[in-house]
Amino acid sequence: MMFFRVTLLALLTTLVAACTSQPQVQTPPPSSVSTIKQWEAEGRVGIRTEDDAVSGNFNWQHSPNTFDLRIYGPFGQGSTELSKSKDGKVVLAYEDQKVEGYDAEQLLKQRLGWQFPVRQVTYWIRGLPYPNTPSTIKKSQNSELPEEITQDGWTISYQKFSDIRGLSLPQKMQVSRPPYRVNLIITQWTIQ
Repeated sequence: MMFFRVTLLALLTTLVAACTSQPQVQTPPPSSVSTIKQWEAEGRVGIRTEDDAVSGNFNWQHSPNTFDLRIYGPFGQGSTELSKSKDGKVVLAYEDQKVEGYDAEQLLKQRLGWQFPVRQVTYWIRGLPYPNTPSTIKKSQNSELPEEITQDGWTISYQKFSDIRGLSLPQKMQVSRPPYRVNLIITQWTIQ
């Protein structure tokens, strides 16, 4: 009798769980890297400037009108966050300070001394040239993937790509224009 009750309880629990769970609707992947509208990348970052060298982790969430880039050390220490809201306001938060403006590159240069082309990097991080200025692209011998993009005085070198939902996205890259150099190792991509 006890066996019957336990079996009946297990069966009822399974039926109730099956009835209440919603099927997950998965968005089809973009057809090409250039059609990715929204993405999130996370991994490791190394930044070298004239006067400083910083390394840590990063998380970058990007949609057509907003972004949130967070660079942080072990256990979340030493966090720097750069974000843009739908209304175009850019916020830079670092060392218990928060400054606002409308130009991400200008805030980074004025406050941290970092020259970092945020608009362009949103394309370069996907292995694409920024569409609004001329570029030179050196392709890999074995594929159509870029090995290097030269644009706006910056050199973007790609060392490794990953297959993400059927698309090739950078896994290891460097963005440089002496004395500035940013190394990215992307450990996770989420794309829509």
